[in-house]
This record gives sequence, structure tokens and C-alpha cells, in this order.
Amino acid sequence: MSAKTESTSVSTQFLSNIIGKPVNVKLYSGMLYNGRLESIDGFMNVALSSATEHYENASNGLLRTYNSDVFLRGTQVMYISEV
Repeated sequence: MSAKTESTSVSTQFLSNIIGKPVNVKLYSGMLYNGRLESIDGFMNVALSSATEHYENASNGLLRTYNSDVFLRGTQVMYISEV
């Protein structure tokens, strides 16, 4: 197995393992979303439930709380991390 294939399978496994768990999603704009990962696709499009929105980091204060699902476009996602 090549290094690229091995890396792809590890990242795919990580993403499939965190569905349903709380995550942080940081966008290139500096916005940080915390919520439960509902779905993610191959383009890194993300759906979160019970999400909160912050600028740069959670200690900067809450900007908004979303009662419905939040959809984030994959081209804007800098990173996703499990909380």
C-alpha cells in the first residue's frame, strides 16, 4: 500500500469514527463552530447539530447558538477536530 493510500484510509477512518460525536470545525475566515457532527462527505461538506459559533476560539465569546442544523461548505473548512 502506498503512503498516499495509507494516509487517505487513516483520515477516512478518523472522519467516519467521529460522526455523531462533538467536534470543532474551524473555517478559513476564522469562525469556529462547535457541535455534533451529523454528516460529512468527500468534499468535506459538514453538517452539525446543536452548534455554537465563535470567532477564532471559544474563549472569545459566543456569537450565536443554532437550534437547527448548520451546513458548512467543504472549501471553507480549515480543520475538523474531535472535542
